[in-house]
Amino acid sequence: MTLIDGQLIREHVKQECQKYKSIFQASQKEVAIIRFEASENASNGLRARYEAARISAEQKVATFNAIGITPNYIVLSPNIAVEQFDNIIQSINENSKVTAAIVQYPIPAKFTTSIGLLEPQKDIDIVRRQSNNFFESCATAEGIARIVESYAQSDSNVAVVGGGGFVGNGVIKYLEASRISCFCLEDGDDLSRTQAADIVVSVTGRQGIFTPYVLPSHRLVVDGGFTPTASGAAGDVDRSAYRIPQNITPVPGGVGPIEMAILAERLVKIDLGVELGKWNYQQLQQEQMQRATIIAPIARVFFAQQATAYPQSIRTERENLFVLEGSNYQIRFNSTTQSLIVARTNEKLTLIRLSLASNQIETARGITNEDVTRWQQIQAAINSTTTQSNDRGMEL
Repeated sequence: MTLIDGQLIREHVKQECQKYKSIFQASQKEVAIIRFEASENASNGLRARYEAARISAEQKVATFNAIGITPNYIVLSPNIAVEQFDNIIQSINENSKVTAAIVQYPIPAKFTTSIGLLEPQKDIDIVRRQSNNFFESCATAEGIARIVESYAQSDSNVAVVGGGGFVGNGVIKYLEASRISCFCLEDGDDLSRTQAADIVVSVTGRQGIFTPYVLPSHRLVVDGGFTPTASGAAGDVDRSAYRIPQNITPVPGGVGPIEMAILAERLVKIDLGVELGKWNYQQLQQEQMQRATIIAPIARVFFAQQATAYPQSIRTERENLFVLEGSNYQIRFNSTTQSLIVARTNEKLTLIRLSLASNQIETARGITNEDVTRWQQIQAAINSTTTQSNDRGMEL
């Protein structure tokens, strides 16, 4: 079983968007992100959906900030008047600085008609549930379908559970347009019918409906569910079934980051008229692993060398965690798990995770050609007998 890393795709797209960051910053364009708070009498299930909306909205804020677009994050009480909400939508339509707008679902029923007022050309996530001149389905549906494309073969058959819903229907339309065979199941149908498929997509939002009992081995399972819980987030696939598919998108960390990548791509297209190159997950994974294979052994040697020659350069963050930090990169060694992590300084994202016990690279994402060049320069410095070092050793 292999977990599909949605952050790998998000980081790839983010890097592609960096080419246009200065243009976005100079134009001072904005994206409006609107979400509603849950009403006081909302059920626990509905509250969970609103909490998922909050998490998703905050991820969108971070994504747009990263590529140079200013997010205008608007949180509304469900008690505001329809007229007030209509005015907000109209102001978005009339403001030329607002290049796109997203209204997070769930949306209180009384505002359903108001959503239709949103200018179609600013509807980057198809919240109006109608295609525009740019996009046919929501970003989540496109992201799921493109992951399926990365693994589908000429004879593939895809089961889309929840295919009658907004997201599921978008997945089916995209796959059919790509000539990938699929069929629809709904929550409550006999899920053992997924045995007729080699790829399964589930977008029901029903926590843990796929268990080892109903989920046979598949080439790919895409879990599009997201339910916040006290212990984290849960998807449609129960954790006990993760070991069964050959490949699976985890929750969290799977479809969510991919959705953010699609939105970033769409923003470049809708505002600049530029269509970014189409990614394939397996190709990106191979590319990242090749780059990580160059960097990981250098990082391992460098950390060991610094720990021996300049122990004062290693910070003990806690009993089992030791950190070496430079202006560009940070290396973290966990003595309990015997793992080495490489990240960029001041970024939370892990670029490489290396298991020292097995010498296996477990994570490889967000690595650029520039990163490879810098680490090769560090390798050259390690090999040089004339390297000038300060009291902390070589600069990282």
